[in-house]
Amino acid sequence: MNTASTQFVVLAGILGSGKTSLLEALLDLGNGASTAVIVNEVGAINIDGAVLSESARGMTMATLSNGCVCCSLTSDLVTTVEELVALRAEEGQEPFERIVLECSGLSRPGAVMRSLEQLATLRFRLHIVGTYDCSRPPLDHDFEDVSAQLAAAHTVVLTKIDLVSPERRAQARSVVAGVNPMARIVDEFAAAIRAREAFAEVDTSAIPQLVGTAPTLVGETLLHPRVRVFRARFTRKPNWEDVLEWLENIAGTTGDRLLRMKAIVAGPHGADRVLLQSVGTTFAAPRRLATTAFDDLAAVFIVRDCAMVELQQVDGACGVAWTALQR
Repeated sequence: MNTASTQFVVLAGILGSGKTSLLEALLDLGNGASTAVIVNEVGAINIDGAVLSESARGMTMATLSNGCVCCSLTSDLVTTVEELVALRAEEGQEPFERIVLECSGLSRPGAVMRSLEQLATLRFRLHIVGTYDCSRPPLDHDFEDVSAQLAAAHTVVLTKIDLVSPERRAQARSVVAGVNPMARIVDEFAAAIRAREAFAEVDTSAIPQLVGTAPTLVGETLLHPRVRVFRARFTRKPNWEDVLEWLENIAGTTGDRLLRMKAIVAGPHGADRVLLQSVGTTFAAPRRLATTAFDDLAAVFIVRDCAMVELQQVDGACGVAWTALQR
């Protein structure tokens, strides 16, 4: 079965941040028959799974109930996805439009992506969605997990905005943009619009505006004091192997403090342009761009608890000029 048309959504967010409500709203739009949902539970009682089953309307349902996807369910997750795809093919139906993995509140998308590497042959289109509870700012309670979730997300959905003042809502949007200036932020009151926008197709390989532009975050964006966004501009066209080694050294130095990376670099043949990106220290396959128009080759790093001087000292043969992206 050709599953290249299937969107694989990793839905991340701390416990109680509105992930299940978002999924229910999606199913209320009538997408159940073409959507498969995998719910991962930390506890023994699968409450979320029961709720979603009642809302399914023809949806294929698989529930994982023995812990955090990112640390103990790699084989179960892979097997579950493979079985969902195989069952769909055996029934003679078209591939799923969407498979949604609702992670536990403790899951970090980078670790989840590592477990999905075994499914690379299915050629899913990956989309990471994060939820941000405006009524209970999650960064104040679980910074390490939440910063990893937000920085990894292609789309961040503001939830429970009806419970806060317009000022708190605006502040939440600024905080999210400060942690991940590359994310699309969904800020909608209506549940149906919020769900439609949350799961809408996005070009996850899109070139971030922060690469090749002036190093500023505009507007009222509030950078979190423990999150930094750095831009490394290549001062000369580096060798392809040198770039890969340098990025590996960056990942090795920062470890789980590396939250997100996107870069445009010269490819192995010199004239071509290649997009490199990672969620945490998990790197996606290099993607050759259709254009060679990018003369300003650069990389953007989102890190936590890391000073720019630490990155400047990483070994590598690439000539780069570092800039901190600030308000």
